[in-house]
Amino acid sequence: MTAASGVIMARAPDDRAGMAASIEEVSFELGGAIGIAVLGSVLTAVYGASLKGSDGAGVSPMVLDSLDEALVAAARLSEAAGETLRAAAFDQAFVAIIAIAAALTFLTACAIGIMKAKGGIRTRPSQGPCVG
Repeated sequence: MTAASGVIMARAPDDRAGMAASIEEVSFELGGAIGIAVLGSVLTAVYGASLKGSDGAGVSPMVLDSLDEALVAAARLSEAAGETLRAAAFDQAFVAIIAIAAALTFLTACAIGIMKAKGGIRTRPSQGPCVG
């Protein structure tokens, strides 16, 4: 975020710095909200699917919707079964989210590289954000 803010503000003309800052802030907030909504939905879907795929018989249906409920249910099971319930679902969901986030980051870097190579992103000589 700091690097992005520095680049945005360094490239903005002085008379448009306020506009650039507001666009940067709205983009940050909107991106965060969309990211949480999308990745949270994926996390919930993978979590529920992994619980259904594991030996989830005898576990409350509420466990499929809530990690807190899964932790409560795991506490009531034997130690081995409880650890399996805790680890299987959440670990699989977490790995899926990390993989998606890494793939999106890689694709974004590739898109920026392609745009820069084609001249779609112009850069000016580096002056640093504090040099006027």
